[in-house]
Amino acid sequence: MKVKLHSARKDLARENDVLLILGDGRTMISDLTQFMDWDIPHDAACIGRCVKSYPKNIKHWFNADGETAIAWVKQIKEQHGNGLIAHTLGYVEGFDADWDIEQPDYHYREITNEAHRLHGSSSMFATLVGLEMGYSKIVLGGCPLDAEGHWYFEPSKETLGPIWLGLDFMAWLDLARETDQVRSLSGYTAQIVGEARREWLAA
Repeated sequence: MKVKLHSARKDLARENDVLLILGDGRTMISDLTQFMDWDIPHDAACIGRCVKSYPKNIKHWFNADGETAIAWVKQIKEQHGNGLIAHTLGYVEGFDADWDIEQPDYHYREITNEAHRLHGSSSMFATLVGLEMGYSKIVLGGCPLDAEGHWYFEPSKETLGPIWLGLDFMAWLDLARETDQVRSLSGYTAQIVGEARREWLAA
């Protein structure tokens, strides 16, 4: 699996070798707290609303469905400054880098007669971009791939989900076979790619 860059309107050069990717899963706050306690130099990438919670400068913001987030990305750039780089799939106004993703279809089109589904969640997209940008180690926080809902909602029956498919887990299993540069702080992604530990990052 990999991504291919179509164009970038900003410099994608890394400032650090470690990339922290934050998602909006229920574990985001505890994962972020744990990671920040380690005091590891890193670049930060956010998916969705966790952009509000990261306490320092954010280098990357990801939204795989850029067409639905044109107003959102404009607002985020106004709040976080011109240094933030916004990534999406395909060219979308307001985003700075547009990518194509190459991954197995897992017979999804044959089964559903639908195409162009991202398998593995938005954090898969962000992870593949991080690898393509040359980060040596990537840590996932708030990307548990479970059905416990988002960190910004009070837990209730109405706020549970999303429901992940077997195809999403298959994509992460394939990624785990392809690279040892990715670890997660929580959930099923940690079980699949391995648990992020301070010793692994410092090695």
